[in-house]
Amino acid sequence: MRITANLIVSTSLAQQLQIWTLFATLFFFTGLFVSPATGGEVRVPIQERRTWSFDDSGVRFSNEFPGARLNECTRTGPAAYRILIQPENHPINNSAWYAFDVASDREQTIAVTLAYENGRHRYRPKISDDGGLTWNDLPSSAWSQDRETNEATLQLQVGPEPIRIAGQEMIGSRELRGWIEEMAQKAFIQKALVGHSLQGQTIDALRIGPAEPLNYVFIIARQHPPEVTGTLGMIHFVEHLTANSPQANEFREHFQTIVIPLMNPDGVDHGHWRSNMAGVDLNRDWVGFAQPETRAARDLFKQLAARPGARPFLLLDFHSTRGDIFYTQGDEHPTFPENFTANWLGAIQERMPDYEVRRRGSHSSNHVTSKAWGYEVFGIPSITYEYGDNTDRDLIRRQATIAAEEMMRLLLAEVKDKTAASPAAQPQNAR
Repeated sequence: MRITANLIVSTSLAQQLQIWTLFATLFFFTGLFVSPATGGEVRVPIQERRTWSFDDSGVRFSNEFPGARLNECTRTGPAAYRILIQPENHPINNSAWYAFDVASDREQTIAVTLAYENGRHRYRPKISDDGGLTWNDLPSSAWSQDRETNEATLQLQVGPEPIRIAGQEMIGSRELRGWIEEMAQKAFIQKALVGHSLQGQTIDALRIGPAEPLNYVFIIARQHPPEVTGTLGMIHFVEHLTANSPQANEFREHFQTIVIPLMNPDGVDHGHWRSNMAGVDLNRDWVGFAQPETRAARDLFKQLAARPGARPFLLLDFHSTRGDIFYTQGDEHPTFPENFTANWLGAIQERMPDYEVRRRGSHSSNHVTSKAWGYEVFGIPSITYEYGDNTDRDLIRRQATIAAEEMMRLLLAEVKDKTAASPAAQPQNAR
């Protein structure tokens, strides 16, 4: 179901109330909520899209594609170039994203130095020779990092056909929207428009399972634009929930899984390091909710949880960092389901004895992340699910698959246990 709400901008207050009543009615009968489009002020410099051409050498650099990040380019020698990468604002987390195309009129080897303003080199370079469809690691022999200058130098074989260089495989808004559409072809998955980004891009959700079960698992991803391994993990995790397996089929009979795969489409498309177009880290906006992207997720989850008989069980927020880790509440913080986090991570560790399941548990009501909000509002395990920047991609698939299986097993046991105690923590009033 898609409902366009742009007309609210030009309606009277009475008409707005009528429209909101319609939204509420539609939500009540369908279980899916649609926020009106919400604009806002762009507060970060917009990267200039252009091509840098060096006629003497025939070399060209370009950032003219979604997700690119290249702010300045100069020639420093006969076959040497320096690229400046700037963040969207400062101070900022060092997620120094870069992505650019390079080509040459003739075959040659060039040296490209990546220099960072207010940051340092973080991501091992990836290379694509087909416009970003397939990716490989740039061989370690073809690049080096200077830890004193925080720069990296790449040796690139260039020619008439452009090659694309990026900090990670580029799974951007186009790829994620394609995945959303593909998933929505399944009979038991429904796509819904739940809000808009600051620049008016759609924020879509997937409802996995029929509308009847009122047990919910909430999943979000890509609050931070460069965090591609978190997206890979989310995709493998969600695809396992939609598999045609006895366990997944049974899980969908008892649970709805609500997935927002792309929380920050503007930041992804503009090649941001961390923020949306207001310069806000979305995972620091889960108390004030000043941004339309976080408001869309909040409103959807709270409206679903408010349905008579509804019960959220879990919130997962997929991210990337230096290494695989789960940020959770501590075991001293009571949740419903009781002891789920310890049991879940313990089960993953038991099935993966060659893999270290790392966990850091804490909670404060003053925290402003999705993890803190989910626990404060619903009393459920709310977990920041992080994959390492350089975690082996096959390992991500394996770990995400096992994590999904063990989550389904534990939650199914919870709903089928007739002697289960009442929830230890009931949903609280919204902030």
